[in-house]
Amino acid sequence: MVLEELKMSRYVQNIRGVVNFEITNKFASHLGTIVGNYVGPEKRVVVGRDLNVPSQMIKRSITTGLMAAGVDVIDFGVAPIPVIHYSREFYNANVMITISKSHLRPEDVDIKIFSDHEIPLEQRHADKVSWNQIGTLRYVHEYREKYIKGVLDEIDVSAINKKSFLIVLDCEGGDMPFAPQLLHKINCETVLIGCNENTLEGDFPEPSPKRISLVSELTTAIGADMGVLLDNDHDRAVFIDQNGNMIRDQTVLGIFAKYILENNPNGTVVSSVVASQSVDEMVIKNGGKIIKTSVNTVLNEIEDSEAIFGGDEPGMYVFPEFQNCFDAIFSVMKMLEILAKKDTTLSKLAREIKEYNRTVFTIECEHDKKYEVMDAFKTKFESGEEINVVDGVRVDLEDSFILIRPSRFEPLIRVYIESKSAEKLQKLTESVQTMIEKV
Repeated sequence: MVLEELKMSRYVQNIRGVVNFEITNKFASHLGTIVGNYVGPEKRVVVGRDLNVPSQMIKRSITTGLMAAGVDVIDFGVAPIPVIHYSREFYNANVMITISKSHLRPEDVDIKIFSDHEIPLEQRHADKVSWNQIGTLRYVHEYREKYIKGVLDEIDVSAINKKSFLIVLDCEGGDMPFAPQLLHKINCETVLIGCNENTLEGDFPEPSPKRISLVSELTTAIGADMGVLLDNDHDRAVFIDQNGNMIRDQTVLGIFAKYILENNPNGTVVSSVVASQSVDEMVIKNGGKIIKTSVNTVLNEIEDSEAIFGGDEPGMYVFPEFQNCFDAIFSVMKMLEILAKKDTTLSKLAREIKEYNRTVFTIECEHDKKYEVMDAFKTKFESGEEINVVDGVRVDLEDSFILIRPSRFEPLIRVYIESKSAEKLQKLTESVQTMIEKV
C-alpha cells in the first residue's frame, strides 16, 4: 500500500493499494474515522467514486467510518473528480474524498483526500462518538446541474452551436452523463463509446492504445470533427483530430495556452519540468511567462502565481477562470470553443505548435541508488548548463533537454529527453542510459 502526500492548491493525499488485501473494509472504515477525528463532529465531508465495484465497497466503508466520528457525509454517488471538486463548497464541506480504480494496476484502488490542511494519517487509535452523535448520510444530485450550468456559463455556447460538431467520445468512466449532456446542450452530434457500465474485463481506466485506435478509426470513418477519450476520473483527456491522428499532450498544452494568451496578454502559464521546449517558445512568443514546477505541485503553483492556464502530462489541463482542478470535461468544451471561434480544424491548430523529437522511458534502479544517480547526473552538467532541480534533475541544452526523475515508490528512474534533432536525441538517449546503468 502506498501513501502519497501532494501539496497542491489544497492538500491532496493519495492512498493506493490492493483491494481486500491492503485496502480492506476495516482499513477504509478506520481511515474514515481518522479523517473524521481531524474534521470534527457535525462537520461535512463530500464523497464520490467511479463505477468500479471495489470503489463502491471501499466508499461505503469510508462513509461508515466518517459517520462513526460524528461527521455528516454528503454522498455524490458516481461522479468524476472535477465535478465533485467544483461543487464541494456548495455543500460547505471541509474535506472531499474520492475512490476510483487505479491507473497502475487493476487490483488497486486509489483513495484521494482533498482538504485545506494536511491531515495526519498515521496508524493510531480513532475516537468514535456515542450512538446519539453519529453523523448523518445524505445523497445529493443537484450538483449535476450546478456543474453543467457552470461550464455553459464559461464557454461561448453561441459560437459552438452554429458549428454543429460531430464528436466521437470514449468516456471510460461509464455512466457519468456530464460530457454527453454538455455536448448535447451545445448542439453537438455525439457517437458514444464505453459510456456505460459494460466496460471490457481487464480494461484499464485510462485511454489504452487499443481504445485510442478504435476512436481514431471511427472518427475518420464517420467524418467526425474530433475524437476524445476521457479516463475514469475525468481529469485526463486525449484528443484525436479529424484525420484520426492523436494530438500530443504537449501540443494540446500549446494550443490552449496560445488561445488563452491571445485574450489575456502578459499572463502566466504553469506546467511541470516535463514541459516541451515548444510550450516555452509558444508562451514567450505570445507575450506570456512560463513557470515550470514539480509534477506534484502544478495546481499549487497555478494558484500562487495567479496563472491564466496550466497543465501537465498525461492530458491534464487547468482553466483557473472555471476552477483550479484538472478538468477533462471542461477541456473538451474549451477545445470546441477554440475550433468554433477560429473556424478551423484540430489538425490545423496542432500544426501551429512545433513538435520536437521526444522520448520517455524508465530504467530500473534500486531505491538506495537513486540519489547517487541524481548527483552523478547533476555533476556531469553543472558547469555551463542550465539546471533545474525542482523535481529530479532537468538539464537544458542549446536545442535539447534531459530530465531524470526518481519514481517515489517503484525501483525506477524516469527519463525524458527532447531534441530538435532526431540524431542528437538518439545520441543523448544512449549516453543517459549508459551513465545511469554504470552508476
